[in-house]
Amino acid sequence: MILAMLRVMTLGLLRDRGALVLAFVLPPAIFVIFASIFSGTTSDKLDLKIAIANLSSTPASQRLEEALRKEPAFEVIGALRLNRAEVESLVKQGAADVGLVIRGEIDDTGAAPLEVLVEPSKLMVGSIVSGRVQELVARRLPDLLLSRTAITLKRVVRTFTPEQSARLAAAIEAAALVSEPQAATHAPGLVTTASVGSSESSGATVTYYAGAVAILFLLFASLQSAAILIEERNTGIIDRIAIGPGGSAVVVLGKLMFLTVQGIMQVGLIFIVAQLMYEVDVTRRLDLWMLITVAAALGASGLALAVVTACTTKQQAQTVSTFVVLICSAVGGSMVPRFMMPEFLQTIGRFTPNTWAIEAYYGVFWRQETLSDVIPEIVSLVAMAVVGTACALVVSRRRLRF
Repeated sequence: MILAMLRVMTLGLLRDRGALVLAFVLPPAIFVIFASIFSGTTSDKLDLKIAIANLSSTPASQRLEEALRKEPAFEVIGALRLNRAEVESLVKQGAADVGLVIRGEIDDTGAAPLEVLVEPSKLMVGSIVSGRVQELVARRLPDLLLSRTAITLKRVVRTFTPEQSARLAAAIEAAALVSEPQAATHAPGLVTTASVGSSESSGATVTYYAGAVAILFLLFASLQSAAILIEERNTGIIDRIAIGPGGSAVVVLGKLMFLTVQGIMQVGLIFIVAQLMYEVDVTRRLDLWMLITVAAALGASGLALAVVTACTTKQQAQTVSTFVVLICSAVGGSMVPRFMMPEFLQTIGRFTPNTWAIEAYYGVFWRQETLSDVIPEIVSLVAMAVVGTACALVVSRRRLRF
């Protein structure tokens, strides 16, 4: 009897393609995504986009700039920036993960000659880049480090004898020819880190995850609520409604309206908590919040209707829904910030509703962006709603013919 039960359940699993996908395709897919993310953080190639401003035109600073561009751990975006403000703007906009300003000579011991600019939500990136830059200078430009050390020593002992100066000059020249393994591995006092905008890292993180959690639960709730369409179709409710003047479109558009209102209320509760407990100032930008939220709720509802109408059973809809939500959330930034992902996952993530919603909310509430700045994300969400609803209408009408 035990073997018979085993055989029945095995056959049931093999006949249910949705269950097969959920059991044997989704787990390795999620593993590959997270393995790609976290294995990248330990490799030499971090896929971090860096904007550089070189305020010093000396040969030493030019050598440093060339070394940074050749370093595999970094991806220097665009040409050299002319000033600190340009780099800061790129970091604020999210076009660059971090900025680096070469503001002085390496042998200047009065202040750190290199400044790393980082957004408060990416302080970890600032620490990584700061350490890598110091290690890079020690590896590839050891002569500059030795010059810096010599100046510090000279300030202590006041002056060198002619013989000591000659020996020091020879040592500096020799250090320029030292191979990387023989060079020192640290260059203390070279780099300082500065936050772009507000220094409240907790506020930036809370703002980010308010949007990330909002779109995650919008997708979950919309897909789960839309699944009732299948029951209504199987029990003949849609057939009876379709006899009326509105046809099956009445059902689909009615569901769209309900799911959208439900989504707006869910997101509203999340941001109310964010304002009351974490001081995310929603009321000050309530108009933009409402616009983004309506677009996000419409987008999630349209996607949910398209997925559900394409499925034939409720179990199949639940399986596909789980797959869609987890994949979109994993690569779209709801689970792990996208800047930690390898480039190919970041590219895929740009086409997910999670990324559009997160960037819109974060841009408005942290970067203080205006409507024109978040229009691309809003248009993308509305476009998904239009396409998803249109697909749902077409599929629902075709199913009535059978």
